[in-house]
Amino acid sequence: MNQIMLANDVLAMYERNSPGRPVIPVDVDEIARLLGVEVRYDYALEQFDIIGQIIFEGDIPVVTINPTQNSYEPRRRFTLAHELGHFCLHRDKVSQGFKDNRKTMSRTQSYWDILESEANNFAAQILMPANLVLDMSEYILNASQRHGEGNYMYPGDLARRLASAFVVSNSAMEYRLLNLGVVREEDF
Repeated sequence: MNQIMLANDVLAMYERNSPGRPVIPVDVDEIARLLGVEVRYDYALEQFDIIGQIIFEGDIPVVTINPTQNSYEPRRRFTLAHELGHFCLHRDKVSQGFKDNRKTMSRTQSYWDILESEANNFAAQILMPANLVLDMSEYILNASQRHGEGNYMYPGDLARRLASAFVVSNSAMEYRLLNLGVVREEDF
């Protein structure tokens, strides 16, 4: 099963178990809880330049997040979703877990590392589900037209509005919009 299909399965489980919750932003901490993943924060990871990691203590998966490098809430959410991606996609491949730094978490740097790339794609789908990004994009554009802002919205403005709603970084949302074909690279 690929990372997008698995992320969609996780989102479906989240929706079934979280009635009455707002649809966005997706509560990645609740997803961790539903998956049985313990989440911890440890400043000691800073000395090893680790942004986040997932290890297994017996049968219990534990994600540890470096609070120093994840003080920006969109970064923390992406780190947690990325580590959950490793848990869902790769736990049978690497029993000692994963330790992620700036290089492994970077979209451009991790391109050639299939496991990191898959975890990044999983995180993007969890935090910015394609159907919700497309629906919200349409809603924002229609609202803009209704309020007399014209028929065109600068893609950067759309990305910023969506990033705020989904609690992700502007650059993550810009990349997501590119991947979904909502905008073109030359639009930015």
